[in-house]
Amino acid sequence: MKALIICPADRAKTAFLARHSPLALAPVLGRSLLDLTLTHLASVGAKQILVLAADRPEKVRAAVSNGEAWGARVEVHPEQRELTVAEARAKYQGRGPEGWLPVPNDIVLLDRLPGGGRSLFDNYGDWFNTLLGGMADAAGDRIGMREFAPDVFVGLRSQISQDARLEPPCWIGNHTWIGAGARIGPNAIVESGCYVDANAEIADSFIGPDTYVGALTDVRESFAWGHSLMKWKTGVFSEVADDFLLCDLTSRARSQRRRASLVGKAAAVLALSLTWPAPLVAWLRNRSSGKPLLTPRLAVRAPMFGAGRPMETYCYYEMAGCGGLWKRWPELFCIARGDAAWVGNRPLTPAQAGTLKDEHEQLWLSAPPGLFSLADAMGCADSFSEDAKVHASFYAVQRSWRKDFEIAARILKRFLKRETT
Repeated sequence: MKALIICPADRAKTAFLARHSPLALAPVLGRSLLDLTLTHLASVGAKQILVLAADRPEKVRAAVSNGEAWGARVEVHPEQRELTVAEARAKYQGRGPEGWLPVPNDIVLLDRLPGGGRSLFDNYGDWFNTLLGGMADAAGDRIGMREFAPDVFVGLRSQISQDARLEPPCWIGNHTWIGAGARIGPNAIVESGCYVDANAEIADSFIGPDTYVGALTDVRESFAWGHSLMKWKTGVFSEVADDFLLCDLTSRARSQRRRASLVGKAAAVLALSLTWPAPLVAWLRNRSSGKPLLTPRLAVRAPMFGAGRPMETYCYYEMAGCGGLWKRWPELFCIARGDAAWVGNRPLTPAQAGTLKDEHEQLWLSAPPGLFSLADAMGCADSFSEDAKVHASFYAVQRSWRKDFEIAARILKRFLKRETT
């Protein structure tokens, strides 16, 4: 059986929901509207589903692939404009309704939840109230979603501080972090992958996926998504430039992924092959004392994928019996395997990371761990001093390829000068 989905294009009254992705992919309590509709059509027997997309069809195609997630063959067809149901029926059912699902499932305009109900895109109030009213039903088909308290729903692998306050009704999506003293609700929806910092308050509001809400930030009667903020009752819109208030965590995740490029990894392998006598010299020095050659260290870093998740840990080694940069020689292996970069902020232990007091200091962890750091280039003797924290925060905000090159060149120049004197 066949079915057809018409993705909505322009909806001036709910344009904010289309800023990050097409309206067809608007988040609905952890899933997209298109995902829910495809699931419904597959459940009533659709095996071939054609999706008509006039707005960013490439994003729609990337979201559905070939449809195997729904057990159907899904094809995305770009259109110059959004067709009406009558136009789509005339264009694609020209040979009659044979082989198609019965009306109304044969051609679906994607402007409401499966099963009917009010249109989602006539105004922000209808969309928000529909989501609030559907939380209990949605919890039944979201994997890992649990009712933490009456009308308080918490998703899979979300972490909520014991000091946080959750007031019903509220929804907290998967992989979301709620900090100490935060207040969520009433009437709050926090989508997946968000990070709500300490003492933030969210009420009568929707927080889009992968959004950071800063400490002490108060979000009321608003839609917040990335840097964008809109009062949903009045339509007043603003772009928040301060990352400490609101920001898009996916941009930080992309930044965090840049630990070492293929060229950087190859350079690390080359450096290891050229300097292999270094561990041999260190081993000969340590042999008489019985000390091990390598000292293991545990470090934390921001996750590569899924903004809002807790910190990851990884193991690296220091070479005993050596000083200066030679002590860091084993970290070349971390660069070669993609755990670190040539230039970044120096790795922190979990205990050190736990002492970072505020958002400014916590910027240390928003840059990848690196063999060299700005603090090294500025001559900080203590890698975790107050000066080092300032340099780490500055680097996290201002990092660029040019700055990385300047830092590495300055450190290597100092290193080579010291080795030749």
